[in-house]
Amino acid sequence: MIGQRNTKARENIIKYLKKINRPVTAHEIYSSIGKTGEKINLTSIYRNINLMKKKNLVHSIILNDKVERFELLENKPHHHHIICNQCGRIDDIEMKENEIETKVKNKTCFKIKSHILEFFGLCPNCQ
Repeated sequence: MIGQRNTKARENIIKYLKKINRPVTAHEIYSSIGKTGEKINLTSIYRNINLMKKKNLVHSIILNDKVERFELLENKPHHHHIICNQCGRIDDIEMKENEIETKVKNKTCFKIKSHILEFFGLCPNCQ
């Protein structure tokens, strides 16, 4: 990690986020790493995730269930998510939101700094 000592905990968190490749909660990270036999506590997960967020290695999202989830930003362009209301499946969805931002900006005269755009529905398996 840039400017930080690379600890076993950080390595395990990054390894898990690369493997899972979807937004996950700190508890999911904790549970998964714990199953491998590695020793880590939830406080360490949060501390490391927050450090990774500051270094722009990890991004957090909060969906309509108000639970914070984390995903690795490595080689990922700006994207949004589509979430299944039944099974909780979360997929990335890339889209050109410049048109949407321009319309909102023109309609409201806001200077847009950031946005959150997520879609909810039923995945093909739950339909």
